[in-house]
Amino acid sequence: MSKLHDLAVKGLCAFTPVQKNRIVFSSYNGRGWSDSPKAICEVLLQSGEDLDLVWLCRDEAAAKTLPPGVRAVPNRGLKKLRALASARVWVDNCRKYENLKRKGQLYLQTWHGFALKKLEQDAETGLESAYVKAAKRDSAQCDVFVAGSGFMEKLYRSVFWYSGPVLKTGTPRNDVFYRNHAELHARVCKALGLPEDRKLALYAPTFRDDHSTEAYRLDTDMVRRKAEENFKGEWSVLVRLHPNVADQAKGLFAYDGDRLVNVTDYPDMQELLCAAGLLITDYSSSLFDYALTGKPVVQFATDIESYRQGRDFYFPLDALPFPLAQSNEELESILTDLQPLWTSPAWAEFARENEFCEDGQASVRCAALILQQIKKEK
Repeated sequence: MSKLHDLAVKGLCAFTPVQKNRIVFSSYNGRGWSDSPKAICEVLLQSGEDLDLVWLCRDEAAAKTLPPGVRAVPNRGLKKLRALASARVWVDNCRKYENLKRKGQLYLQTWHGFALKKLEQDAETGLESAYVKAAKRDSAQCDVFVAGSGFMEKLYRSVFWYSGPVLKTGTPRNDVFYRNHAELHARVCKALGLPEDRKLALYAPTFRDDHSTEAYRLDTDMVRRKAEENFKGEWSVLVRLHPNVADQAKGLFAYDGDRLVNVTDYPDMQELLCAAGLLITDYSSSLFDYALTGKPVVQFATDIESYRQGRDFYFPLDALPFPLAQSNEELESILTDLQPLWTSPAWAEFARENEFCEDGQASVRCAALILQQIKKEK
């Protein structure tokens, strides 16, 4: 965005009064009711306070995911700018490109997961210059980052061009793992049109910078067969691609709506993780989220060397406390011996070394911070 554009936007917003009770949420640039902003908003909805809860939505489908009490505003144009300019609080899990934060506003940044692949300043040479510029400006506007581990607390300070407060609240989106998984499983199965007793394996790879899907050649028939042999019951394999390559999901596999299901458009990844009895992923932060459930998770990564050349990792993949398969044959071998309840001393040690602080109360802590800001005199 040009300086002239920024000046015009700020001039327009200067005439928009800040509404003391207005909170504007955004998740993945308008994808709808999901992630840590959702978890925080749920607590605020139940608070009994007089709040104007606004959600930035990229389209009508995203708007339809919102519950009563949360109103949609388009994630574009003057309506978006006025919503941001008039809010007392912003809550986001991605970078904002707008440069219009005003005195008296609070900007709470949750980010979106524990980092395995290198981020921000550590990956700067592979990022577009426009993104780097926006990231630096966004960090300058942030008032507080929230972290689910000591590792992420340090990372925010060292590579996010950020020097402000970081609160180890836990990760709001992970609070759902401390609730009733059976209830969430039933909800997901109903939404997908599956029998309530159907067991679910979730395949959720991250994106490649070149948007290639060549590395996603998972043998889904084998995964389902091994799950049914090892864990009993009838299983379906769910496929969820990263938002950056979501448009490629439909042609990737021969979905049948029953045993192999495309869930890329399902609004909330954490609900899918709760419902699943097995997770297969590659370089995604969902590895670390899912480990909190105590259910089995496997890395399926067929392009480690080429991926490392583009992004590299904070931890060697073969040193992580999760089984690693680099081919469908290796994955089949791992699934043969996998247990339905996963207890790993290696995971416990990893969580201790990286100072994980998840306890199911992160969204409550964040909501309390927001309400404190709302109730302060301007």
